[in-house]
Amino acid sequence: MSISLQQFLRYIKAFNAKDYHVQHQFYDPEVRLVIPDPAIGTLHGSKGIMKHYSVVHGSAKETVVPMFVMIDGARVLFSMETYFLYLEPTENAVHGYKVRAGDVIRVKVWALYDMKDGKMLQITCNGLSDEMLGQVDVEALIEESLSRADENVRAEWNSLSTKL
Repeated sequence: MSISLQQFLRYIKAFNAKDYHVQHQFYDPEVRLVIPDPAIGTLHGSKGIMKHYSVVHGSAKETVVPMFVMIDGARVLFSMETYFLYLEPTENAVHGYKVRAGDVIRVKVWALYDMKDGKMLQITCNGLSDEMLGQVDVEALIEESLSRADENVRAEWNSLSTKL
């Protein structure tokens, strides 16, 4: 059993809205999130994922822009551009950057989701690139990224309500 494009994008919208209750309903109880940073490694279970993101989201607003989604049986291949808008300065932002409040970092990632009974069992993230953008209009960059997204993904994304 797999997941539909609409369901998957609802999951991403819940992530962006920090609606952890909805987001974590998509996870299998044994979910694993593999992050391509040896300092982080594999996060286990909903609690492990929450612990990691509570730190990241404590200092930055993270927005995932879906670029491409391919669903094939029990797997989802997902390409995204993720923006981190830092709300406070930190010496250790994503990918080790040092940032000031208002700085933006863009990270391009592809991820493979292994599904089990319609739930996410393992999410394996693979980094493509990261770049410090500095003090920029993050909303304009998000819109620009979305304008380059796969046509079907963009149409479905725009059709979903911002309320989950």
